[in-house]
Amino acid sequence: MIRTYLTSASLFAMALLLLPGCGKKNEETNNPDGGGDVADGSSGDGDTAGTPSRARGSTATRGGGRSTKARAKPMNAAKPPRKPNGGGTEPASLNGMAIEAWSIESATALPDFSLLGNATEMAAIDMVNIASKDASEGFPGLTLTQNYAVRLNGSINITAEAEYELCINSDDGSQLLLENTLVVDNDGIKDEASEACALVYLTPGEYQLAIHYFQADGPKLALQFAWAQDGGDKQLVPSEVLFKPVAR
Repeated sequence: MIRTYLTSASLFAMALLLLPGCGKKNEETNNPDGGGDVADGSSGDGDTAGTPSRARGSTATRGGGRSTKARAKPMNAAKPPRKPNGGGTEPASLNGMAIEAWSIESATALPDFSLLGNATEMAAIDMVNIASKDASEGFPGLTLTQNYAVRLNGSINITAEAEYELCINSDDGSQLLLENTLVVDNDGIKDEASEACALVYLTPGEYQLAIHYFQADGPKLALQFAWAQDGGDKQLVPSEVLFKPVAR
């Protein structure tokens, strides 16, 4: 009797295994966070996305560790691009950006520059390339070391139509404006230098450029302006394409 009972139980178990779905693990149900493609083309592993779109207007982040915001529409400059003068180049003294600076009360964000009145200090800079350093060393060309705001004024000369990734790395907050339009917003108090970027499609021209920056009470300061063209390697924006705001 015992032998007959065991045989029947075995046959019953085998019948269950033959039923649809009973002998197969449903990985999508039992592992909802695991692998397998998802609708947006990502790998579905929760961290690594699939190949991002690099078309104009894409909001995909490009470049490790930096935040990129895309603009959908191309921008046009109010002026045509600068051209070689008499077979040469513009005088080197014109390259760079002008600096205006103000002492401010302790702040957690950029001030409204229109309310600051006349600048307390003025200077100039060839490239926007201030790597992270002690805030006590001060902003180049200025005596201010803490609780101050800086506005860099000038223009950027674009000769090649392309999609540009514009990046600002700063400690503390910063913003980048083209033709009085906010393009990159990296404002706020920061524990360490951080980078924000934006994609913008630029046609040839000389674009009005402003970079806003503020430093609270340290301990570090940093401000760097970099770019990449059509998805190429990112590099610091060279002095040759930056021009101080002088009459032409």
